[in-house]
Amino acid sequence: MGQYVTKLVQAVMRKGVRFAAARASRIDAGAGRIDTHIHALPPEYLAELNKAGGNPSGFPTPEWTPESWILSVSTPGAAIAGTGFEARKMARSFNDYLGDLSTHPKYNHAFGFFGVIPDLQDQEGVLAELDYLYTEQRLCNGVTLFTSYGGKLLGHADFKPIWARLQRYKALVFIHPTILDVTPKFIGGCLPQPILDYPLATTRTAVDLVVTGTVRDSPDVDFILSHAGGALPFVGTRAIGSLMMPEMASRFPVGILQAKRDVARFYYDIALSTTPAQLNALLDFTGGDASRVLFGSDYPYAPQVAIDHIVLEHTKFVKRDVRGPKVSAEVLRGNAIALLNKHALDRKFE
Repeated sequence: MGQYVTKLVQAVMRKGVRFAAARASRIDAGAGRIDTHIHALPPEYLAELNKAGGNPSGFPTPEWTPESWILSVSTPGAAIAGTGFEARKMARSFNDYLGDLSTHPKYNHAFGFFGVIPDLQDQEGVLAELDYLYTEQRLCNGVTLFTSYGGKLLGHADFKPIWARLQRYKALVFIHPTILDVTPKFIGGCLPQPILDYPLATTRTAVDLVVTGTVRDSPDVDFILSHAGGALPFVGTRAIGSLMMPEMASRFPVGILQAKRDVARFYYDIALSTTPAQLNALLDFTGGDASRVLFGSDYPYAPQVAIDHIVLEHTKFVKRDVRGPKVSAEVLRGNAIALLNKHALDRKFE
C-alpha cells in the first residue's frame, strides 16, 4: 500500500494541489485513501494574504492548483478580510469557487469541500452563509471552524446561536487550529505557530466545547479535530477528570459523566500525527474505538517529504503494531465514507 500512496502523493505534489476538504482519491482497487485535511488556497485568498503581509501564523504560504481530494480554505480564512461585508463577500466567493470545482467534469468529482464561513464574531453573516450552504448551494460536505475568533474559544456563549444553526442542519464541523494570542508569539523568535502552538489551540477549544456544554447541546453535529486532537489524547483525561472536584464541577454546566460522553463524540484526522506514540495514545484515549479515526495529510502545508514520511509511519504502524489493523487504510477509508455520507446533502461518497 505504501508504494501506491507515495506515487499518488508525488503525482499530486507535482501538480500543486492546494485544498483542505475531503473526497475520495482511489489509490488501488483495494483501499483508496480519503484525505479529510487538505488546504485550498483560492486566488482571491492568496491576494488577501499578500495584502496582509503573509500568513500571520508565520508559516510560509505554499502554492496550489485544484487537482484532487477534499478541500477546506486554510486559516485564517475569510477572517483575513475582517468581520464585515468584505469577509462575507469573500466567504461567498470561496464557497462558489469550491462548489464549482467540486462539480466540474474536468475533475471527475475527485473532491469535496468544507464550507467557508465569515468570522464567528459576525453572527449575522455566519448565519446567512450557513443558510446559503445548506439550503441553496447544497454542495459542501460540512463547514470549517477555526479554534478561536477574537480571543474567544468555540464554546463561548456569544457563539450559541451559530451552534444552534449548525445543530439545525446536523452539520459536520471540521475544526482547524488558528493563531494563538500568546507571548512571545513565536518560540525562539521565529518558529511558526503551526509547528507547536496549533496542536495546543486544538486541545484548548476541544476541552472548551465539552465543558461549556456545546457538544452536549449539539447532539446531531459531528466534530473533526485536526492533528489527532493535538494534545487531547495526552491531557484530555486530566482536563475532564478535573470535574470530579466539586469546586471545579460547580463552575460548568456539565458533570464528569456527561463530559466523558461528549469527548467520546470527537472524530480525529491523523494529519502529521502517525508515530506509534501518537496513534497508540489516540487509540487509548478513544478506548480503542478506531471508527473515529480519519486519514489526513495537511497538504500542501505539509511538503512532499513530510507526507511521504507520515504515510510510511502509518503503513509501518499498521503492519507492525498489534493494534495497527484497527487503523489500516481500508478502515480509515470506511470511516470517512460513513461520516461524510451521514452528513451528505445532494452527493454521496463511494
